[in-house]
Amino acid sequence: MSAKYSLLWIDLTVSVHDKEAYSAFQKHFRVHRLSALASIDSEIERLNPDALCFDYDYPTKQSLRTLQETKRKHRSIPILMLTVQHSESLAVWAFRSRVWDYLVKPLSKADTERCLTCFQEMMSLRGAARRQVAMPASTIPVENRISTHASREPLALARALRYVEQNYRGKVSSAAAAALCDLTTFQFSRLFKETYGLTFQEYLIRFRLREAGRLLKNPNAQVSEVAYLVGFNDPSYFTKVFRRYTGISPSRFAEVADADPERLLELLDGD
Repeated sequence: MSAKYSLLWIDLTVSVHDKEAYSAFQKHFRVHRLSALASIDSEIERLNPDALCFDYDYPTKQSLRTLQETKRKHRSIPILMLTVQHSESLAVWAFRSRVWDYLVKPLSKADTERCLTCFQEMMSLRGAARRQVAMPASTIPVENRISTHASREPLALARALRYVEQNYRGKVSSAAAAALCDLTTFQFSRLFKETYGLTFQEYLIRFRLREAGRLLKNPNAQVSEVAYLVGFNDPSYFTKVFRRYTGISPSRFAEVADADPERLLELLDGD
């Protein structure tokens, strides 16, 4: 896709930043980044973008309401939604809010290419001079757009993601997740890797470390307490895993996160 299309990137992330997703879209769009929510309407009027991207880590009700209100005011502009916190209910909410595509971070190369290809097809249908024409429906079926890849069982895997979100502080097993998805452990493990590009245990570790990074921003947080709060029973093992994924210790990360929140888990997503 050429860079002739413009994208207004509305950054609603608080703790988890994904530079790779932003860079991937920069290669194909003229991207304008915005973090001041009060100026969304004025920036849309000024830039007249071809698409909007709402970039979330863990969306709040208020930030989701902002997307809905923006779509209500600018019905003809397609909206992409990126989020770290994925669930079946959030995906359903997105489609009911007329989000054109819903993507879960970290994005895979295949997922990004699929999104860009579909966007190009949609824009060619609309025509460069027909901005006010009703937007055609997305070419990606809803059941395939909920996960990061077009998998056979996206809704089933969403149950596994919800299981992690609700139980990451305690014991989480692939067997239990597979049972929730009505799959054997082997089927579940293979499908999860195919869909998300990482194993279920890797996803669980990253989820726990993201939560740890958020907690470590609190200057009063103790590393040992954070370890237990995010599901690590051994603080020394937590430190070892944290260092392996980010390159620095939790205590050092707490220092840089406190000084520069933009660093929060850039390290984690940069491996």
